[in-house]
Amino acid sequence: MKKRFVLVLLILFVFDTVFAQEKSQDSTKAIYQDIHDLSKKNKFNRFVYKLIFRSSALKLENLIPEKRGTKKPEDERQANGKIIRKIVIETLDPFGNSVTDTTKVPRKDFEKFGNSIHLKTKQFTIKNLLLFKKNSRYDSLVSKESERLIRTQRYVREVVITPVILPSTTDSIDVKVRVLDSWSLIPNGSLSSNQSSIKLTERNLFGFGHQISGNLENRFSSKEQAIFGNYTINNIKNSFIKLDLTYSNEYNNDSKRSVSLTRPFYSVFARNAGGVSFENTLTTEFFPVLDSLIAEPVKFEFQEYWYGRAFPLYKKNNYKNVYTNLLTAISYNRRIFLRKPDEELDRTSFFSSERNIIGYLGVSKQQFYQDKFIFNYNIVEDIPYGQNLALIFGHQEKNKISRLYTGITISHGLKYSFGYLSSFLEWGSFYNKGVTEQTAFKLGFNYFSPLIHWGNWRFRQFIKPTYIWGNNRDSSFKDQLSLNNYYGIEGFNNRILGVQKWVFSLQTQSYVPGSWYGFRFSPYINISMGSLANKKALFESKVYSKFSIGVQINNDFLVFNSFQISFSYYPSIPFEGDNILKTNSFENTDLTLNDFQLAKPTYVRYE
Repeated sequence: MKKRFVLVLLILFVFDTVFAQEKSQDSTKAIYQDIHDLSKKNKFNRFVYKLIFRSSALKLENLIPEKRGTKKPEDERQANGKIIRKIVIETLDPFGNSVTDTTKVPRKDFEKFGNSIHLKTKQFTIKNLLLFKKNSRYDSLVSKESERLIRTQRYVREVVITPVILPSTTDSIDVKVRVLDSWSLIPNGSLSSNQSSIKLTERNLFGFGHQISGNLENRFSSKEQAIFGNYTINNIKNSFIKLDLTYSNEYNNDSKRSVSLTRPFYSVFARNAGGVSFENTLTTEFFPVLDSLIAEPVKFEFQEYWYGRAFPLYKKNNYKNVYTNLLTAISYNRRIFLRKPDEELDRTSFFSSERNIIGYLGVSKQQFYQDKFIFNYNIVEDIPYGQNLALIFGHQEKNKISRLYTGITISHGLKYSFGYLSSFLEWGSFYNKGVTEQTAFKLGFNYFSPLIHWGNWRFRQFIKPTYIWGNNRDSSFKDQLSLNNYYGIEGFNNRILGVQKWVFSLQTQSYVPGSWYGFRFSPYINISMGSLANKKALFESKVYSKFSIGVQINNDFLVFNSFQISFSYYPSIPFEGDNILKTNSFENTDLTLNDFQLAKPTYVRYE
């Protein structure tokens, strides 16, 4: 009995020691060793030991919780306004390192091997993403925004930017940037009875931040082959201009060649945005005729030019409103059809050459707060919140008809005590001789709950309803709504169309403790449903649904490459059957958040 009492006292003492961080690592390890030895004395001691400690408890890196290298507010205040004397950038390999704990180093063989074949991000690649330079004045807001921009890169897992106060001078500081890479080479593939697919993506080519990807697909029955290639430079020389090159030869002799240069409003501090793009596409459209589909090749060329300008509405020292900008932008695009479908299939001449001028005038306010356990496991994520309002205007020439266009877009998002909630409302319409045409109205919400704890498990609830309505739309199937895949219910693919629809998605997501070689498996339950309607009332139309149970797979080193495997039950899919079971494997696109920064001018999308 005495030994049991001693064991319990030792356990309580260790917890107090570890969390207070008042003992050295050697003394803490000695205490753990004493408890480990004492646990072998009898069955009760072994039971208590296993109940509280993991088998890896004696590993030194598990004895002391990782020290979070948080920035001290007094350091930030003291550094603000001082001249940046030097910028020190350190990039770390993805395995076994930490941006906040400098004592943590790779120990396991697989960590050392993975790092040995990984090319770290070059220092100049990170330097080109910073919004401050040497000899400029330090601004904590600009520093935080630079951190966020670096985190958005698909080859970065974590980043910390810290001002270093210099005791030898009162007017200068150093800035330390510490970046943890994610594993950037991503293989993917699939195999079924009728086709195969192999895809390889490198998201940080030679450490330059460039992305290159290739995809090869084969159909066994027809012996057709499809290839796809893409090359992207995300940031050309600190200009935040993105170069994107795409090449593909697909099934049915379809092809695509495109090149684009784009500079978005990448930050609230960005003042200029714009882009140019060129595209040549040959695609096969499938026209519904009675109970069959007729394949028809369509070829077109597309080019677009746009420019935008942001004007700050408040001075930079106004912290609450520094993120508010007045934005205006204008775009011109032209689509020329080189090969059209037969007139009997395209009676409204929907596939016709057109020219569009689109612009907007708007106000945008966007900020970010940091949270974890949303799309990734225990990794800092930047969640946007704010609001925007934009008035859209446009002019279109198509089929020898000239039409004006007006629209409005409003969005709002905020973190509340009951969770994060964002909403959007969009409306737009063409005018032809005083008659509204191709009107589109959209209303949607996006909600996720605060993190719910149940033991070591964590949960969030996601809810996403959307409603879309159209009036006087073109009768072409290309100008109708569907519930197919991304536009409605994942795995749903049929020819049912309508002019209005609602879609509702509900997902309970868990975050399970523990991992296997960096992979974390998080079970979820998803219910998706939706309905389409033409002339009759929407809520009188049949409701289609999907019930799924699956697992979302995240990897500590492949931060942005989460995907999910699920088993789904469909009560009914038109033209396919009833009571259908499907196994789905795809990257997770269901859970996305709205962005409150205005971008390239477009018409309100009807899809």
